[in-house]
Amino acid sequence: MDGMEGRTSVRRPLNTLVSELATRLLGADAANVVEAYRALLRDLSTDFGMDTCFLRHNDERIDASILVAEWPPRHVVPDPDPLGVVYFDRADPVFARSRSQTEVEIYRPSDQPENYRERVKDGSGVPATTMVAVPLVGDSRTLGVLGFVRFADREWTADELEAVTAVGAMLAQVQRRVAAENELRHTAMIDELTGLMNRHGLTELLDGRAGDGTAVGVLFVDIDRLAALNDFLGHRMGDEFLRTVADRIRRRLPDEDVVARLGGDEFVVVLGGVPTAEDGAERAEMVRSVVAEPMVVVDDRVTRTASIGVAVGTADPSEMLRRADQAALHVKSSGGNGVVLYSDEIAATNDLRTDVELTLGHAISHDRLVLHFQPEVDLRSGEITAVEALVRWPHPTRGMLGPDVFVPIADAANLAPELGRWVIDAACRAYVSWRDATGRTDLVLRVNISPVHLAVRDFAQEVADILRTRGIDPACFCLELSEVAVVDSVARSGAALTSLRERGIRTAIDHFGVGYSSLLHLKRLPLDVLKIDRHFTDGLGVDGDDRALVSVMIGLARSLRLDVVANGVETSTAARTLVELGCHRAQGHAICPPVDEPTLRSLLVDGTRLLDVS
Repeated sequence: MDGMEGRTSVRRPLNTLVSELATRLLGADAANVVEAYRALLRDLSTDFGMDTCFLRHNDERIDASILVAEWPPRHVVPDPDPLGVVYFDRADPVFARSRSQTEVEIYRPSDQPENYRERVKDGSGVPATTMVAVPLVGDSRTLGVLGFVRFADREWTADELEAVTAVGAMLAQVQRRVAAENELRHTAMIDELTGLMNRHGLTELLDGRAGDGTAVGVLFVDIDRLAALNDFLGHRMGDEFLRTVADRIRRRLPDEDVVARLGGDEFVVVLGGVPTAEDGAERAEMVRSVVAEPMVVVDDRVTRTASIGVAVGTADPSEMLRRADQAALHVKSSGGNGVVLYSDEIAATNDLRTDVELTLGHAISHDRLVLHFQPEVDLRSGEITAVEALVRWPHPTRGMLGPDVFVPIADAANLAPELGRWVIDAACRAYVSWRDATGRTDLVLRVNISPVHLAVRDFAQEVADILRTRGIDPACFCLELSEVAVVDSVARSGAALTSLRERGIRTAIDHFGVGYSSLLHLKRLPLDVLKIDRHFTDGLGVDGDDRALVSVMIGLARSLRLDVVANGVETSTAARTLVELGCHRAQGHAICPPVDEPTLRSLLVDGTRLLDVS
């Protein structure tokens, strides 16, 4: 007997099953991924009527297949476990195949080589099985295999195989993400090039010294003209120079001092003990002389100098780092190769950030910003269904600046509410003019909003007042927030989004898929639209994994009752693929790049059809 009497082969519709499993997997991280794998295998075992399911990962370092999770757990596991780690160089043909398998394989008892059956029997006690092996493919290589085992023969339908293939694609994405998290965790404290503490490690060190009231001494070391050395000798030799400098500084300083590399040509020294300003200046001069010592790189004798800022005081350690940085900037702007102790005068002369902030505030209040607009279309007809407003800043000396340049400054300088109000109102003014010119009342206006502005008290009422003043139906207005911004503060975002919904204002989660958000959080947020990030639409029609992942995202959007829009559609092939998958709205350069207001007005007034893939 196979022990499967009374089970149905699939208890849920396959699309529902895949969507629900995707929801669970997208919420997994390095801390809980094994539990997530086991829960997924449990569900797969139940829904497909399996005796057992397993997940194995390929480990390239030891050239082996490793059992990661199985369901149900075996009651008796031999020691050593013949199924635990299987080295490819001595594996039977079935396990050896999983090293580079790219297609689903079905192995029935009659197909299985004797040594494979013996391994399975030794590990599980079952002499013969039917197994379906689904490869986990990512980064153009096989990452592992998802296995479905039945103690008796079983036929698999094409729909079932398509469903488990989609699950395999999701598992490959999770595996890559978790591997990246583990790698980041492993290297979180150490700079790979020099072996010194890195920025993250330095931050933790300074945070640990915050609030103790003792003096903190920080040196900010900026190597002068390292770019010239890189240009002359190449980046490899530049890296060798940095490694030598790092080693020299570490060996010359007292053991109680901590040396870190922030990246590029910047180093930081945190002085040990309770330093004085004199200690800081003395150490800085020593570091400057160390950097200036000649060194031979390959056959070239090279020298560089350093601009070093010194800050010593009882303020917050992070503030001391900022002050040392300010002092180093002062040295740099004065020609370099020097040591300067932080002072209020230096702060005043080097506060470039404040200058930018003031300029931006003036630009906002004097209508010096402009909006560009990118249409969103119905892919079946090419009709423009929505328009996204994108802010630009024609800077008097720096040229046209995109929001990625000045929006972060606005957020940090508390200019986000002022900037956001300007963008919303300007976009609404333009929208009214299009509506009046075309008679269209179904067009949707989308505006990106900063999470800093979203957190402002009475934000939703502020937006509602602008819409009422401009005579715009809230149902035709949609605020877009990036996935990362929402996930960073789910509780705060949720309250604001709820308030917006109460006023009939629609909201969208933008750049979906790049922030690795937990859908367990997102499904609780009152959202209306999910916008798939361009990274997943780039390969549509070419990359099978992208198709599978986009298909899952579309299914997720439907399960969460969200409208779905694809960003970054660059080819007509991608557009046709989206229609096939059931996503009918999209924007991107293949449809129309961002255009100025007069150009968009012409498109709307003329009733231009931008793309038709029907």
